This record gives sequence, C-alpha cells and structure tokens, in this order.
Amino acid sequence: MRRIAGLITPLAIVLACALAPAWSQSEPVSTDSRETWMGVYVGDQKIGYLRASSARVKYEGRDAFRLDDLLHTKLKMFGVEMLQDITNVIYTDLNLKPIFEEFQMSSGGARTRVEAVFQPDVIKCKLISEGTTTDKDIPIPPGTNLMGNSSFYDIADRKLVVGDKFAFDLFYPPSLAIGAVSMEVLRQEKVTLKDKTYDTYVVKSATPMGDITSWLEENGEAVKMVALMGMMMVRESKEEAMGDEAGYQPPSDFAVLTSVKANIDLRKPSRIRYLKLGLSGMADSKLIISDGRQKVTWSSKVGKPAAQFAITARRTDGKSSALLPFRSADLRPYLTEAPYIQSNDPSIRQMALSIVGKEKRSYLAAAKIRKWVHGHMQMQANMGIVRSAVDVMKNRAGVCRDYAVLYTALARAAGIPTKFVAGLVFFEGSFYYHAWAESYTGEWTPFDATLATDFVDATHVKLTQGDATSMFDIAKVIGGLKARIYDYRYLEK
Repeated sequence: MRRIAGLITPLAIVLACALAPAWSQSEPVSTDSRETWMGVYVGDQKIGYLRASSARVKYEGRDAFRLDDLLHTKLKMFGVEMLQDITNVIYTDLNLKPIFEEFQMSSGGARTRVEAVFQPDVIKCKLISEGTTTDKDIPIPPGTNLMGNSSFYDIADRKLVVGDKFAFDLFYPPSLAIGAVSMEVLRQEKVTLKDKTYDTYVVKSATPMGDITSWLEENGEAVKMVALMGMMMVRESKEEAMGDEAGYQPPSDFAVLTSVKANIDLRKPSRIRYLKLGLSGMADSKLIISDGRQKVTWSSKVGKPAAQFAITARRTDGKSSALLPFRSADLRPYLTEAPYIQSNDPSIRQMALSIVGKEKRSYLAAAKIRKWVHGHMQMQANMGIVRSAVDVMKNRAGVCRDYAVLYTALARAAGIPTKFVAGLVFFEGSFYYHAWAESYTGEWTPFDATLATDFVDATHVKLTQGDATSMFDIAKVIGGLKARIYDYRYLEK
C-alpha cells in the first residue's frame, strides 16, 4: 500500500501567507488597536478560527504597527484528525513597510519557526526547527515594494474605491521567498451574516499562493473571505469563532477533497511504466517541467490552461551508474544545504556515511538511503507542517514530504546530488499531492522513500523541483486541476 499522506495543508499555508501578522512583548502606546475574529469553513462545515489584530506600538524605540494573526484549524487527513496552529507576527513602520517578522507553525507535536529581519536590500532569515537553525539571506531586488500586510487599509489611511488597483510584494515565510501581489476593488456589495447586513467592497487579491476574494467594510475590516476550493472565513464574535471545539468536526477527508479525480481507476499503479495524462487548470507555467522522464506540452489558452504529460518510467541498472564523488559545478546546488534540508548537520552526515558505507556507485548508494528511510520512518498522517531533516530524523515519523526531506538531506550529505520533488501520484481512483526526490546517478533518477521499491512508477507526475521550499508553488493550482488519462502501459512480467 502506498504511503502518500499529506504533502501540504493548503488551507493553512495559503491563508496564513495571504494575511501575514504577529504577537510581541511590546505594549501598545495608544488605544489605536483593533481585533477581528473569523470562523473558518469548508462549505457549511466549520474547521477552525482566525484572530487578526493590529495595534500602534513602540518597536526598538520608534513608532510602529504590530500586526498579529493566529490561525487554528482541525482537518482530517486520510482518516486521521490533524490539528494545526499558525501564528504570524509582523512589525512595520507607519507606512506598513516590514521591520521584523516571526512566523510559527505547529502540528502533531512539532514546531517550525521563521524569523525575518528586513534591511534595505536584504531579508535576513532564520529557519528554526527541532533546535537547529538555518540562516538564509534573501536579496530584495531593486524596485520591490515590500509591504507588511495586504489587509489593513484602515491603519494605512487607504480608502477603498471601486476600480482601484494596488500592486506590491509580500514576504512568504514558509517558502522563504518574496512574491508579487495584485489587488483590485471590484464592486460594492451588501453581505448578510446572521441577520446582520454589511455594506462592503469586494476586493480580489492575486497571490503566488492562489487568489483570495475579500468583502471589506469601508474601514478595511474583513466581513468575509473566500480562498481556493471555496474555503471561507466569515466574521464572528470571539465566542462564536472559538466556540466549543468539540462542536465542530472536520469535513470529509481533506486529502480526498484536494485530490484530482481521474476518469480511469488504474489497477496496480505501482507497475505502470508509461502514462499519457492531461491536466486542465494548469494556470502556472512554473509547473510545466519536461525532462528525460516526462515530456510536457502546455496550452495557455485563456480560461482553459492545460498540459499533456507523457511519462515513461524505467528500471535502472545500478551497477553501471556513475561513480562518487561528483565534481561538476552544475551539480553543486544539489549538494549544498538548503532550508529544511540540513545536509551539513553532523548527525545527518554521520548517518549518511553509515548507511552508504564504502559504496561508490551512485545509484546503489542512493538506493541504500531510500531503503533506510523507508524502513526507519513511520507514517504519521496528522503532521501538518513542514519540518527540517534534523527534526524528521530525530522523531522518524511523518508524511511523504518528511520522507522526501530526510532522504534529500541524507543523499546530499553522502555526496549524491539530489532534488526535492513534488507533484501528483495515483492512488485509489485519484491523483493525490505527493513528494519524493530525484538523485543524479549519471542521469536524474527518481527515488520515493515512501515506497518499498526503488522503481518509481509513471503515475508520479512532477510539478516542482529544487529544494523543499519549491513545493509551495503547487498551492496555486490545488482545487483547480482536472485529470484525464489517455493511455497507460504496465511493466512486462
């Protein structure tokens, strides 16, 4: 049976990144503060709540705003209840330019934190997980208009006018990247919630994590927000939003809800060597990746973006694979440490050397690592956050992305160039979001540590590649893809 649980939890990541904000030890210096509570829903089913607040404060001796979000959700992933908490703290100047940010995700007993200090030409970041810290400097390109938050019109003295458009940039902590945001005030509209009617402006936000539509009062406070797959937040009192958690239950399995239903229920997908697949809704050209394993053609027709995949899987003769070590400069980026992938950590390096031993054939060394990760990890479907390789190795439980993160770190530590890969895999009638890896063995070869075999079947559809942060690029298409299988062939016996 495949172990595919939980590449990402799109709801929490998208909403947290789109809203941005924070907690702090500073005290407000005036009564200029605001707090909003919202219930979070999928359809009619409540799955959590959001608290968003803003306050005028002193930060390091200067006037500033503190923007503070807390997002709590309860979902079901492959039949297992998953709790997730995200807090985001941003200090900005009085023009909403970010000064400092702290973002924290916790789920399944694990916690990951990102701290960011904003300087004129660089964001200095720390990724903290299981007591380990990875530093990364993110250059701020010339002309970038970084804002601390896209929602607080009121404190920015910005008035809503139908037809107005705004363009700016936000920092996205989980992916450690800067992304462009465009907003447009579409129309005025009355919204009724629980017998109370609000006069609102409808604002559409296009973000790297997907589109969000907001219904805002004239002072900028949100009444309702709708994100991907119809996930919705509506204004409630604190008591209504938090409520009795036992009073709401997760909707139908979120993994199933986000899966891409196929027109054919493939039998024994692990033995499929060739797949011809069409995916409609491929609105982001960044997800179109052609290589030696998959050939992709893309049509960007307005309203109907689609891709055709022809994927060929094959068994590899490890005895003829390239010898270690690799010294090509082109492969160096896939041998270095990266966010979530601490291949230089002493515990990771020691384990990698222990697993590989004296093996010099790159494929055979990679196969040893895949086998070790598969045999020493346990599936824990309620793990709803991205964790570091050190965290995963210490606890040795998680979902597919944790298997892939640990495999990638161990392989790089052993001198095997390796990419973190994310995309789709077929399981019980649908394509599910999944993560695995590719290692260079003379050619780029897939390895999936959630599988009990080195053969990676042709239903593995690659959409992103690179380091672990690349997986967040998928969020934009979740809920919008449709799959059609045109042809498939099995391995010869």
